[in-house]
Amino acid sequence: MKRKLLILAVLSVALLSFVAEKFIVVKFKEDQINYHWQNLQAIKQVVNQSSLPHNQVVFILQSVDSLQKDIQSNLTIDSTSKK
Repeated sequence: MKRKLLILAVLSVALLSFVAEKFIVVKFKEDQINYHWQNLQAIKQVVNQSSLPHNQVVFILQSVDSLQKDIQSNLTIDSTSKK
């Protein structure tokens, strides 16, 4: 009986770990995020002027745009962080 309960508990935890939404928090200093944002903008310009096939350029630009959109929508300023 105890063995069945243990197996049920392990299976429940395993199944719930796949269902739960997980968040990763990455903290940057303001100057660091600005630096990386500018790099992403520069990458978009270089790719746009490259001789890559159109579909690859579109994919790269959409990927960078998506990353920038997610960064911008989830950006929070934490003035309580220690330096």
